[in-house]
Amino acid sequence: IARRMTPSRVLAAIALVSALAVAEAHPELYSSNRCTAEQHPTSREKGHGAPTLDASIGFTMAWAAPDGGVAAQSNEHDPDRCIPAGWEIATAEFKPGARHTLTVVNPDVGEMMVTCSHGSFVEFGKELNGDAGYRRTGVQCDGKRYNTHSFMNPNTRFVWNAPDASELGADTSVVFKVTTASDRRGAFRNNQATFAANASLPPPAPGAASATPPPGSCDETNAAHSVAETGVSSAVAAHGWFMTLAWGVLVPLGVWSARYGKAPPGGGAGDADDDAKAWRRLRAWLGADGRWFKIHRACTSLGLSFAFLGLLIMYSEVERDGGGEHFGSAHSALGVATLVLGIAQPLGAYFRPDAPSAAARNAGVGKTTARFLWETAHRAFGAFAFLFSIFAITSGTERAQVWGESELRAKKAKDAYVGWLVIVFVFTIALELLRRRERSGPNRGPTHEEFKEVELADA
Repeated sequence: IARRMTPSRVLAAIALVSALAVAEAHPELYSSNRCTAEQHPTSREKGHGAPTLDASIGFTMAWAAPDGGVAAQSNEHDPDRCIPAGWEIATAEFKPGARHTLTVVNPDVGEMMVTCSHGSFVEFGKELNGDAGYRRTGVQCDGKRYNTHSFMNPNTRFVWNAPDASELGADTSVVFKVTTASDRRGAFRNNQATFAANASLPPPAPGAASATPPPGSCDETNAAHSVAETGVSSAVAAHGWFMTLAWGVLVPLGVWSARYGKAPPGGGAGDADDDAKAWRRLRAWLGADGRWFKIHRACTSLGLSFAFLGLLIMYSEVERDGGGEHFGSAHSALGVATLVLGIAQPLGAYFRPDAPSAAARNAGVGKTTARFLWETAHRAFGAFAFLFSIFAITSGTERAQVWGESELRAKKAKDAYVGWLVIVFVFTIALELLRRRERSGPNRGPTHEEFKEVELADA
């Protein structure tokens, strides 16, 4: 017995896919009890591969103030601030009780989890910009751990209060460890470094070289990286546009034409207001000569062609980029699943069983079991293809950062798509309400079952 796709079942499906999507975790989602170097990930977790040692990750120590003291500086909330050469400490040492700046050098950028065995990190928010409001804090474990989010540049700076002699106790050094991943599905990479305590470490020498940088002074490495991340290649951009036009515009138009373009039996029934009259005139035009089906077939066929072309473009781009791994991310898996479900539609339509003619329906002849099952599968495959496409496109806007897009532009693209999606859903609700009005009121039109009987009758 077939079950109708009710709103509750649609919401359940969305919740299930959402739960799968959030499995790709950010550092702050790991247990707050993981505070030491030994408690960093040691195996595959939450979609990331098992960690490997990455020797390219480095650590440098500097003073946080020009006099080597503990006073906070006015620009510490700027994650891209430059550190004067005179503040840098050439040796792997720190001064107990002093305020230092720890720089983690990570050429293959990514969000990170950093821990220290002693001392405490100063809170500047998980984006290191001074915003530590609700759900934006970066510090955990009483200052022994820092999680970053979104900020992904080669040099990541943390302000760290060094432990004094009493906290160090018998220890004479501090161990820093970082675990990072380059994207939402990239394998973990880690490295660690040990810095020795030196109570005699000299503070920065007086003079221009150790003066506080003027406002706006930026780390040249981070600035160069940010400039480089201004956009994706034309091939990646074309992939995004083709996929978005296919699943965000053409497929919805095809679905609307199929569901709302066919005039119901006795199409004159319904309310007599202007909106209803205009709606019936449009339905009459779409129903004439089977235009609703021609539009449905043209839009969905063109949409699938765009989607397949987008897949070929991206496959070629991955090959051109150096023969990288194909279909290794959640985005690509969702995209392939969407395309497979989409291609199943015209293939299934080619083998669809015949629907009863108008004369047969008037004589009381119903659909065959094969036709009923085909219609159910056709609707279900279409619904799941569109649902998967939503997650494929939203994850694609985030995945674009791996291909060189800036975080800001990726977020704008995602927001624009979500805004368009809201318009599509609102318009669909409006069409559904108009459709229902034809079955209500004193001149009630055909029943729901009668509507279903003719929706695909000529398909």
